[in-house]
Amino acid sequence: MRAKARDVVSLREPVGRQAIARVVRAVVEAWQSESLDALVGLLTTDAGPLDARGRGQGSLKESWRQRLHTHEYSRLSGLQLIRDEQIEYWDVEELGESAQPASRPDLRPQPLPDMRPGEILVRAPLDRTRVAGERLFGDVLVLVLRREGGELRIAAYGEIEDMPTR
Repeated sequence: MRAKARDVVSLREPVGRQAIARVVRAVVEAWQSESLDALVGLLTTDAGPLDARGRGQGSLKESWRQRLHTHEYSRLSGLQLIRDEQIEYWDVEELGESAQPASRPDLRPQPLPDMRPGEILVRAPLDRTRVAGERLFGDVLVLVLRREGGELRIAAYGEIEDMPTR
């Protein structure tokens, strides 16, 4: 026998700063250890580049494979690249049309990505982007995170040049 659920509200614990920082640190550690498998393991099943989410995981994997082949990210091993207190994040509701411009992140030249309910936009400035003059990263990691399989994972990945938030 089935009965219709009435007046049932399912609450999900909001994603906290620590959980977001763990994902950002995991991304940095995967780059520092030059582990494509670790990077891919952080992705949702439908993840893609920030500027073209529809291209999917294959596009990210190939881009990352080329970068790991071209640069020695292991030279960053042991260096602190991210400071948790500098990580900024906004849920999709905070970025909606009614959000005040002063509270919206500036991702120029990237526009704000299309986001789905439950997703979180993360802006994480990197303390170090170069080694011996070689550019390894953009100034800021930009991630769209979403819960998948009970874990917080990356739905979109990008890097931008440093632009202060408005």
